[in-house]
Order: sequence, then C-alpha cells, then structure tokens
Amino acid sequence: MKVLIIPDVHLKPFMFKQAAELMERGIAKRSVCLMDIPDDWDKQFDISLYEETYDAAISFAKKYPDTAWCYGNHDLSYVWH
Repeated sequence: MKVLIIPDVHLKPFMFKQAAELMERGIAKRSVCLMDIPDDWDKQFDISLYEETYDAAISFAKKYPDTAWCYGNHDLSYVWH
C-alpha cells in the first residue's frame, strides 16, 4: 500500500491542497502528516495565516479521516508551553 507523507507544514496551507489532489488521483491509499503545523520565520503574528493553515488541516482531516497525525516538536511546544 502506498502512503503519502505530508512533511513539516510550518504555516504552508497549500501543502494540504496538494496532498488532497494526490489522494484524489489515487497516488496513495493512506496519508501521514508529520505536522509541525505552526511556526515559520517572522510569521508569528500573522493570525490569518495560522487560521488558513489550521482550517486547511482540519478540512483535510475531515476528508481523509484515516490520516495519521504525528505531533512535531513545534506542535508540542504549544501544548507544553
């Protein structure tokens, strides 16, 4: 079985659009997102980019519920403060 790996996102919502397109084309049966969704250089105050990125991630997760999501060090830093 082919698995699509979505690498560290770092506030690049287009990655979820590209991943969805690949999944729709049947390139892979499952997907794994390595997360690190937040944080990109000098973007810490760009709230709209955070919203856009998390909205894209949520939409992808709803469309592909079998996706495995792996916390990255950037994701965990927010949980652990």
